[in-house]
Amino acid sequence: MVGFKLSAMAQLKLDVLTEGRRKYDRIHSLVEQYGAANTGEDALMRALSRAAADVARLFMNNGYGIMADHSNQIAMLAKRGVGKQLKLRTFREATASVRAAMDHTEKMIVDEEKKAHEAPADG
Repeated sequence: MVGFKLSAMAQLKLDVLTEGRRKYDRIHSLVEQYGAANTGEDALMRALSRAAADVARLFMNNGYGIMADHSNQIAMLAKRGVGKQLKLRTFREATASVRAAMDHTEKMIVDEEKKAHEAPADG
């Protein structure tokens, strides 16, 4: 991925994002199943709520508050009685937002590591 060795802290941060990305793949799958489903929507909503709450805890425990907030929004909306199209649109927007935030955060971590590796060359 990168042409230099990452620090232990950067590796831990990237591991959290990798786990979050894996869990968001599950959330995305549940959202799309919900969009295509004609029956069994309640079971999908329960699974979606659990998955979103789980990833929200992961992000909150690791200091990614914005991503945790969007995940909690998904979990709460899955429990509410709103129209299917509104839910689906909101789920998709929140999922896309968190994925973009994960990509951005990952890029920032790598950029910080690049700067840290370049800094000693000045002295």
